[in-house]
Amino acid sequence: MRPRRVASKDVTRTTARDDSPAPVVASHGTYGTVQAAYDDAPRDGERGVAIELTGAYDPRAETYPIELHADADGFVPVALRGLGPSVTQIGHDDVEGDVLSIRGEGPAGYSYPYTIESLRIRGGDGGAGLAVASSPQGMVNAVVFRTAGHGVHVREGDHGSYGTTFTNAQAWNCGGDGFRLDADARPHSTHFFGCRATACRGVGFRLRGYKASIHGGTAQLCHSHGVEIRSPVASIRDAYVEGNGRREEHPVEVYGHGAHGLSVSGCYFHGATPRRCWHDRDRVLRAVNLHDSRGVTIRECVYRGYDDRFFRGFGCEQVELDEGTHVALDDTDLA
Repeated sequence: MRPRRVASKDVTRTTARDDSPAPVVASHGTYGTVQAAYDDAPRDGERGVAIELTGAYDPRAETYPIELHADADGFVPVALRGLGPSVTQIGHDDVEGDVLSIRGEGPAGYSYPYTIESLRIRGGDGGAGLAVASSPQGMVNAVVFRTAGHGVHVREGDHGSYGTTFTNAQAWNCGGDGFRLDADARPHSTHFFGCRATACRGVGFRLRGYKASIHGGTAQLCHSHGVEIRSPVASIRDAYVEGNGRREEHPVEVYGHGAHGLSVSGCYFHGATPRRCWHDRDRVLRAVNLHDSRGVTIRECVYRGYDDRFFRGFGCEQVELDEGTHVALDDTDLA
């Protein structure tokens, strides 16, 4: 375990002598930085702490990464809140590595999850805007990621990071994946509600773990696949999927391998290529492309503009396309 960090003189508790608001208002005092507020939080094991960023918060006052980590005194469950992603930003374009890092104690704190909301996160060259390990049941709401690396990276830790819920989270022009779940992180039951990955240079949503799901939202114009699935029982429902695979030789929107039990329903797929692409095709090749996947159901989708067809499977079994429920808006073949 890393030793507890002590705030330096320039990021210590602020006083009320100044009429300007404190940059960081926590449930246990006021501070100059998020890191100072977390490091000074009581470790009494009875409750977490609230850390709220005011209009006076300056992201350049922080030392990065901001580490909300378990240490020898335990993990303090934290609720980190800004004033909204158009108002409050943490990180900046010069940050290298992770911007915000959360590392918990696994199941020991699963009923006291972290909460991150109402922020914009920038930076993360060679890392991620939000890096998570050993932290189950977290909640991320109304956060915009515009990072040089991955927007979100759920990584391997000593324990699993399962049960995370993302709501209204958006990854714009990230230099890596928009949302990346590593299989070794055991990110089972991770759910995305109304989330967006647009023009990321990697995959929009890289899903791993049992029963990852996308409900609504958008995967659009990413350089690799809009959604990539390599674990069983994933689902994609009511999503807008368009123009992905811009750097792929064989561009497809949704790619799966070993995606047993995959369910895709109620989605709109458009194979347009409105921005620069690094392949020689005028349109995306396919909407859904699967390898070695069993028990797949795809129904009630509307699609148009694909170079080959809507769906193609290789080495797949028990695929139910439910042909009568789909609507083609042009001459694109279903399969």
